[in-house]
Amino acid sequence: MKTIKKLFPFIAALGVFFLASNSEMQKKMNKNYSTDKEIKSIPVEGFKPNQ
Repeated sequence: MKTIKKLFPFIAALGVFFLASNSEMQKKMNKNYSTDKEIKSIPVEGFKPNQ
């Protein structure tokens, strides 16, 4: 019984880690980065800065 009491926190931590690694949020975070939301620069032709 003492052994179970000593090992319980480690077993519980592994269980929580397993559940968190399979969660829906973790799957969304590991998805490939979407380039659709990336800000793209637009080149401006004929722009001359003030001197």
